[in-house]
Amino acid sequence: MASKEPKGAYNRAPIFDGENYDYWKECMSVHIQSVDMDVWDAVANGRFQPQVVTNGVAQDKPKTEWNDDDIKKVQYDLKARNILISSLGVNEYHFVSHYKTFKDMWDALETLHEGTDEVKQSKINTIVQQYEVFCMKDGETISSMQMRFTHIVNKLQNLGKIISNQDCTNKILRSMTREWQPKVTAIKESQNLNALSMITLFGKLKEHKHEITRFKSSEEGGKLKDKKPVVFKAPSSKASSSITSEGDFGGESPNEEDTVLFVKCFNRYIKKHGLRRSDKVSRRSQSRGENNKEERGPSCFGSGKIGHIRSECLELIKSKGKASSSDK
Repeated sequence: MASKEPKGAYNRAPIFDGENYDYWKECMSVHIQSVDMDVWDAVANGRFQPQVVTNGVAQDKPKTEWNDDDIKKVQYDLKARNILISSLGVNEYHFVSHYKTFKDMWDALETLHEGTDEVKQSKINTIVQQYEVFCMKDGETISSMQMRFTHIVNKLQNLGKIISNQDCTNKILRSMTREWQPKVTAIKESQNLNALSMITLFGKLKEHKHEITRFKSSEEGGKLKDKKPVVFKAPSSKASSSITSEGDFGGESPNEEDTVLFVKCFNRYIKKHGLRRSDKVSRRSQSRGENNKEERGPSCFGSGKIGHIRSECLELIKSKGKASSSDK
């Protein structure tokens, strides 16, 4: 027959190794109460001691006279001590091992890690100051802000300083940066801050941030869609076939706007990447110029025409003949 008792993590007490006492204390109290509420009474009331009244004076009842109800109540403290000891590390156990009741052990751990009343009040004052100066940082996410604020409120609660829900919600709204003020005003006008929980408030702020991010993405996508890409027209097969061997286009000139745009983009690319023509290209252009010069023939230094030299220039010979006849 299967056992009705919960298994696994439900039966295990939270382990305490000296760190995060506030967290362990809360988990431990819930664990003991889930086991048996009467066991948790051993913390508030201490160990139960059966007594008997004799002549109007209460005296401890001898153990031999304990009834079943007395034994059951005494065992509450033993159960609580068993749970507590099983959850402590070796170092923490040595601090409380000499105490004989669960309440004494619990109070000793509380004093050890939270301090005396004076130390506890000093901690409260320090954390209250952090609460008062709390504000949202520039560029901080709502999740990060929520974690910081909740951590401060929980610390105060563990030390006995309770902050009302209304104070928390008003503090959160006052702590928002300038860009959140329109949303803060909308929440104050539409919500009852007395009934609005911190979880709900942070949820509304996260929802607003999500909507803003979605709108920005839509706007950026629309801008990219409206921007026309640069497209160069490829020559058609008919135009390509009409190009002659001399490099002339067969009666169809290229689009002037496309040519100007291509030159601008190419020059911008050259300037951006710092490219320049190589020496090989320069030498090739220079040799090409010399070849063209040889094909054209000699140049006359007198008339500037191509195809003859100065001594063979007809214009110079004619001009010299006219000059000699005028002298005569």
